[in-house]
Amino acid sequence: MKSLGSYYTEENVRIRLAKNRSKVKTPKHLSREARLYINISTYVTTGNREGFEHWAKLNNLKEAARTFNYLSENNLLNYEDFRQHVSDVDASVKAADQRIAHITSELSTQKVIQKHCDSYRLCRKVIEDCKSAKNPKEYRSKHLAEYQLHDSLKKELQDLGVTKIPSSEKIQKRIENLESEQAATIREKQKLQKKQKTLDIIQQNFSVLLDAPEINSDLLPAKREPVSVTRDK
Repeated sequence: MKSLGSYYTEENVRIRLAKNRSKVKTPKHLSREARLYINISTYVTTGNREGFEHWAKLNNLKEAARTFNYLSENNLLNYEDFRQHVSDVDASVKAADQRIAHITSELSTQKVIQKHCDSYRLCRKVIEDCKSAKNPKEYRSKHLAEYQLHDSLKKELQDLGVTKIPSSEKIQKRIENLESEQAATIREKQKLQKKQKTLDIIQQNFSVLLDAPEINSDLLPAKREPVSVTRDK
């Protein structure tokens, strides 16, 4: 028995026999996906590496070990947990999309406010200089365009929710914070999309796993080659 590997030593066989005495059988009403998941989880959690690799070879699944290593490392050895994890990642990607759209819109608004405020200050300076003009009436007539633009910008800023003109530094800081948050959210979305891709590959490999030899091959579609799973860094 020792020549077959450490899995078949007397000590390890006795440990498995002791576990099997109290082992609960997989309920038959579970779906094939759930039963398969439980079987593979048993391979992983009991340390039967040789048995699992032999099973994978029989099923012509070169990527099976990598697939379930990912599941084990991410504590997803329960089928329902895996399904919930897929849903959570999908929801997180959607939430990141919504957040990016909101930040992009707010960033655009702040840049408009920045531009309007800069123009407003220039017009305001022209108006204030009227106080020192020798002929105020002539001065206003000469700078009529600035007076009109001043009033127009004031109304547009009020429509944007600006009742007090902020300093240039304050607006610039707000824009920089939004740009930083936008970049961080985009990076987070990209990480989630990589995880989403990995989970999609796992689901594809799962479909291959379900095409097990125990089923009449004449009734099954042509086998698909499982896709390589890459680990998130």
